Amino acid sequence: MSCLFLFFVFLNPAPSDSKFYPQTLLYDGEIRLANVVQLTSGGVNAEAYFSFDGKKILYQGFDPHGSHRCDQIYLLNLENLTAGPQLISDGRGQTTCSFFFPDNSSFIYSTTSKAGAECPKSVCEGSSPPKQCNNSYIWNIFNGFNILLTDSTGKTHYLTDDSFYNAEGAVSPDGKSIVFTSTRGGDLDLWLMRLNGTEVVNITQLTDITGYDGGAFFSPLGDKIVYRAYHPKTTEEITNYFQLLNLSITKPLQMEIFTMNADGSDQKQVTNFGYASWAPYFYPDGSKIIFSSNHHGNHSVFNLFLIDEDGNNLEQITTNPGLDMFPMFSYDKKKLIFVSNRNGNGFNVFMADWIADSANLHTMSPMLRLFAYLCNFSNCNCSHCENIQSKMLKSHLRILISVLKYKLLTCTTVDNVENSPQPYHCIAQLKRWDVECEHLCVGICAFV
Repeated sequence: MSCLFLFFVFLNPAPSDSKFYPQTLLYDGEIRLANVVQLTSGGVNAEAYFSFDGKKILYQGFDPHGSHRCDQIYLLNLENLTAGPQLISDGRGQTTCSFFFPDNSSFIYSTTSKAGAECPKSVCEGSSPPKQCNNSYIWNIFNGFNILLTDSTGKTHYLTDDSFYNAEGAVSPDGKSIVFTSTRGGDLDLWLMRLNGTEVVNITQLTDITGYDGGAFFSPLGDKIVYRAYHPKTTEEITNYFQLLNLSITKPLQMEIFTMNADGSDQKQVTNFGYASWAPYFYPDGSKIIFSSNHHGNHSVFNLFLIDEDGNNLEQITTNPGLDMFPMFSYDKKKLIFVSNRNGNGFNVFMADWIADSANLHTMSPMLRLFAYLCNFSNCNCSHCENIQSKMLKSHLRILISVLKYKLLTCTTVDNVENSPQPYHCIAQLKRWDVECEHLCVGICAFV
């Protein structure tokens, strides 16, 4: 959510040797991403989430020089990017945390609009801010955030209507439940709202450990929930936590990733880094979790990581020397959307093709990675991809490129492809020429 997101906006990116390639919008080592597209430009944009059919996204954003001085919700049609974003919130107050229902037209978001048209003010913005605001990063927990549902006809329905903080909501895959964070119990806990259409059936508490639980999302089957949490342990930590909460702020300096069953049972800690790990989302098969963290190296740098649900097999996905966050996989398993300050010009929404698991992805030669990518992207069952010798593959690709007369961006020759640090990115132009990648993969397989 944006009031949480502001914590990261003021962090200074750290210098890094990781090379950036403007043509691909990728850094060295980001071998699971390809065909990256920047979807927004300018301002501060965050929390972008796919519709279930993958044709649209919702996201929040604001332009400090525009007409809306705090976050509003926008819809972007991925099939018609030239149309640009459409404002779908009412422009009043602050909004955050939008999410689609399975019908791809209904959605929720949280808003303070009932409390007034102006942007809510943090206690740290006053003329005499409390000492807790000094020399530290804070997240604002504004009271009066309520969850609003917009149905397929455009009619709006308040699902909560109180003076508490009700935000960070996400819809279950069957559209019958919403998990969200609320202060209605006196702490920042997770709650489950069950729906019958647009009517609230009941609301039950899922977490009750002292501390902040939030940013929750359902697993693909809807049977589990992943979330971020900070649970103070000592008396001093607990006292400080509630002092901050009474000021409607919290400090997100230490957070870990947790999972639980959708009914709140079997709560398990996944990470134990001691830093800020947050924005988790389930891998499309539910076996892994992608998240943002600063636990590595310079702690002002946030990158995306993938980890097994049981906490094993940590893998770094992005190497941006700045900030990458809010990852979400598309429901067809082919795309990853995330927010980043790569490419300059503020914080923007990016979308990439996701390179699925390959046993030897990190050890394969560049040419073999290119071949594996082509096979994966087209769903071609080339089980022998990883056994091909680089020299043989080079010959096959030379023939194929010659026959099909492809111009692969900067990779106009096979030698350039092989020498590129991330050669499969050179395939990015295929879609622009309406080339069916399945045909390409079948063609390559035919030469093997």
